Amino acid sequence: MKNIILTGFMGTGKSSVGKVLAERLGYRFIDIDDLIVAESDLTIIEIFASHGEQHFRALETEILKRIESERGLVVSTGGGAVINPENRRRMRSAGRVVNLSTSAETIKKRLTGDAERPLLQGDKSLEKIIALIAEREPFYADADIRIDTTSKNIEDIVSEILAWVKREG
Repeated sequence: MKNIILTGFMGTGKSSVGKVLAERLGYRFIDIDDLIVAESDLTIIEIFASHGEQHFRALETEILKRIESERGLVVSTGGGAVINPENRRRMRSAGRVVNLSTSAETIKKRLTGDAERPLLQGDKSLEKIIALIAEREPFYADADIRIDTTSKNIEDIVSEILAWVKREG
């Protein structure tokens, strides 16, 4: 079985779902954001502040290049990784793409108190979240399956993905 690549806006559950999904499949879990932080020895906020978003996006691409030929992974991508067409191509090459979505109101609630989101620094308004989701929606739609996580718990989401994987072979 190919890898499972999780995409979606921040706060949709990619990391939480990814960890449980990987455990259930016997796969290794990789969170691209966590890998970037570990390898650069900087927080995402620090990377954005000192090197800019473009540099951060280039780091995402480099990690996707490295994992493209691996198997047995569940990968949680950064919320903006799908913007780059090369990244979307690499995700498709690496495995099945599962997009997680949720309502903007739910995202706002889930991100309350989270200071590690550089694109929401200084403006965590519902309007800002809605605008960012709308901007990225065409890229999120480029997935093999989309799952709305708004009113589902992690186990239900994982079960839905596993049932889909079983149907798809």
